[in-house]
This record gives sequence, structure tokens and C-alpha cells, in this order.
Amino acid sequence: MGKKGLKTLFFVLLIFATTYMGLVGAYQLGNWASILVGIIFLGIGIWLIFKAASRSVQGGASNARKYNYYGIFAGIFLWAFIGEVMEHLEVVKIASWYMWPILGLITLVTVLVGVKRYLPHGLMFAVGTFNAIWFLHFIMINQYELLGRNHWITYPSCIILLIAAIFFGFKMTSAQTTSENMAYALALLLTGWSVLEYIWGWRLIPGPWMLHR
Repeated sequence: MGKKGLKTLFFVLLIFATTYMGLVGAYQLGNWASILVGIIFLGIGIWLIFKAASRSVQGGASNARKYNYYGIFAGIFLWAFIGEVMEHLEVVKIASWYMWPILGLITLVTVLVGVKRYLPHGLMFAVGTFNAIWFLHFIMINQYELLGRNHWITYPSCIILLIAAIFFGFKMTSAQTTSENMAYALALLLTGWSVLEYIWGWRLIPGPWMLHR
């Protein structure tokens, strides 16, 4: 499962990076471009949600992997619209500290739905991806904005995420099912990316933030 997990990691990172670069380019062109790109991302996200929900009960591992990808990519594109474009245009401040009750409720519901398996795997990946990105982004942004980029709490937070990423990496290699393998690969990517964001935030190494200049 290790190679399949790395394949998932690569494909998700590719989509993640592509949406990020698209947003950076749109922001530099102005609000009209941001709105256009946001609408495109929203449309893609909604289309992928329907694709993820259309999976039949039948099908092997490859079929499950395809619909799980639909869900993961749906979560990424929906986040790009709601968490990035809408935030950039100051329509909604999804990462602001006062959003914590909504985030907490959605996280609780997501966990309960995931444990009880009320949703097909593809839809669960969509909800889980969106929620995980929001949760990790929320913690880091509020630490930086409320406490400061070099506040002591940012360092143990980064270490905890690094340990989590290593743990998810090991779990990915020993996963028994396709969905489990993809879930750990996704968790590895998101926690690993968050570690890089902390390092970039401390300005220790050049990062994507330089593109905003």
C-alpha cells in the first residue's frame, strides 16, 4: 500500500498546488479575476461532489479509489472558493477566531458521521478534506494573527503536526484497504503541508508567500 499511498499523495499535491497557483495569479490580476476563478472552482467542486455521490455499491478497489479522488478534489476546490476566494474578497472571514463555534460543530458532526459511516466514502472524503483544511488553517492563522508569528505556542504546534505526519506516513504503508490508505495519505499531506506553512511563516526558508509580493 505504500506505493499507492505515495501515488495518492502526488496527485492530491498536484491539484493542491495547481489551485494555489491559480489563486495567486487571479489575486494579482484583480477582483474580477478572483471572482471568475472562484466561480470556476465552485463549479468544479459541486460537479465533483455529485460525481463522488454517484458511486454504486459494486466495484473494486480501483473504482473506490476513483470516487475517493472525486471527494478529495471536491473538498480542495470548495475550500479554494469558500476559504480562499471569499476570504480574499472579504465576503466571509472563515478563518477568524469568532468562527470557532461553527468550525467546532462541523468538526464534531464530521467525526460522528465518519465513525458511523453514514456517508459513502467519496462524500466523506469531500467533507473530511474541507473540514481538515479549515481546521488546520484556522489554528495556524489565529496563532499568527492573535499571538504573533514567533510566539512560543507555534513551535510545539509545528512539532505536534510533524509527529502526526510521521505517524500518518507509517499508517499509510500498513493500511489494509484502499480508502484507509488514501485517508492516511491525505492526512500525511495536510499535516506535512501545515508544518511547511509554519516554517514559511517564520520566514526560515523561502516559500509560496513570496508569490504574493
